Amino acid sequence: MTIEDTIKERITELIAQAQSLSQGDQHGQVRSESHKQQCKGWLAAALNVVQLIIPDVTSAYRTLAEEIATRSSGYVVCGDVGELASLLQNLSRDVEKGLLASLADRARAEVFDDFLDHAKSYLKDGRKNESGAIAGVVFEDCIRRVCRKQNPPIVERDVELDQLISALSTKGVLTATKAKRARAAAGVRTKATHAQWDEFDENDVRTTIEFTEEFILNQLEE
Repeated sequence: MTIEDTIKERITELIAQAQSLSQGDQHGQVRSESHKQQCKGWLAAALNVVQLIIPDVTSAYRTLAEEIATRSSGYVVCGDVGELASLLQNLSRDVEKGLLASLADRARAEVFDDFLDHAKSYLKDGRKNESGAIAGVVFEDCIRRVCRKQNPPIVERDVELDQLISALSTKGVLTATKAKRARAAAGVRTKATHAQWDEFDENDVRTTIEFTEEFILNQLEE
């Protein structure tokens, strides 16, 4: 799954979650303190997605999302969830029409660095699972993009990561040592995808991030 696909999936999830979170009591207020905290968490997650998709700080989507998400709405914060969810629905339509192509057109190294910064932040906060999931997605996307850059391109669609690493090793893109490190990173990607959280630790995630940063520098930062 590419980063673009992951973002589309995340937008869909957030819109679905907003259906219940945006529903207040008879006065339009949150139903409980827990509901209030869930709304705040949702707003932060939704804003994060908008900022990742739209790097332009002057974009109407981004400025409105930031205004909504940073309000001090107190007990009517559920209304903010509904408003930002509506923005996400419109954004989702634009995404389907090709807005996310801007991610592919931007310098990939810059985009990947943004995601890896989030992975590092999660790791620093002790959120190993979230960090591993993000780092794994970036790693796989990098491998597949480098395969497509080869001359002739390495067919990567529907091909397992381990096979792609072997193909890059055969072409001399990866040394034997780097191929071994790549397989370790692929292991984190696979385990995170299948929610096998106990089968990798913080050090595994850290080395995945480090390898991916090196790989971006050597293969995609052009």
